[in-house]
Amino acid sequence: MSVKATTERPVEQDPSDYARIQVNGVKLAYLEQGSGPLVICLHGFPDSAHSYDELLPVLAAAGYRAVAPFLRGYYPSAVPADGDYAMTTVAGDVLALIDALGERDAILIGHDWGGFAAYTAANLAPEKVSKLVVLAVPHMAASANSLAQLRRSWYVWFFQLPWLPEKRVARHDFAFIDRLYRAWSPHWAESEFRLGPVKRALAAPGGLRAALGYYRRMIRGASKSVYDVMSQKTSVPALWFVGEADGSIGPEVFANTADAFTGPFEMVKLAGVGHFVNREAPQAFTEKLLGFIGKAG
Repeated sequence: MSVKATTERPVEQDPSDYARIQVNGVKLAYLEQGSGPLVICLHGFPDSAHSYDELLPVLAAAGYRAVAPFLRGYYPSAVPADGDYAMTTVAGDVLALIDALGERDAILIGHDWGGFAAYTAANLAPEKVSKLVVLAVPHMAASANSLAQLRRSWYVWFFQLPWLPEKRVARHDFAFIDRLYRAWSPHWAESEFRLGPVKRALAAPGGLRAALGYYRRMIRGASKSVYDVMSQKTSVPALWFVGEADGSIGPEVFANTADAFTGPFEMVKLAGVGHFVNREAPQAFTEKLLGFIGKAG
């Protein structure tokens, strides 16, 4: 299927104009384009819903209602009062969003933390997830560990420390974030990073602590009940994207990913592409994506 990915940079709207919706005890802001079957696009760290600015019009043109929420704690979504960033809770936000938008089910596209949330939602309620697309994170039911990956994950362990990561990450206009992008996507032009929305989200009151809270909840606040859900095999049809030049998660980690699925599964490996797959290789990504989900109507 031929598809043209847009290269025009959309003008970012005033955050006060974003649509908002109350789900699962937190008010989420979201971007939306098009009408038709629902597709929810979930971002990760360090990122925002604007990671999908170029994808939303492509999905809309293909006949879908494309929605990209800002995850809980990411401005302009609300910071949850209870500081709960467990993946089952974030996945609960996604499932509640489907209901709140008046739909019975949705296609989920998730990158990084959004990828974990997407397949966790599919494990919790497979009847509400028609298809699953995940970028740049492994499935915990079949993740292959390595010493090389432990070294790549240095930032995960750094984020477990109290107060110091907040101080270090925020220095010099969040130069730490620029450093991560360069390391995670070494072949991507820095002029394409467009980190304004990311840094605004982190600089908002409670924003940086919220973003790091995802890492702290996963490691320091590890829960067997959450792990059990995330390590279940997934039944919904799934398409997985791996950037082979990803400086955050190495390709060897995905060696056994197919074992995590009881339904149709395909993995796409993209040479020379780093962590931000959909933005670094938009043409290859959108062609494969639309081939998988089809055109609506």
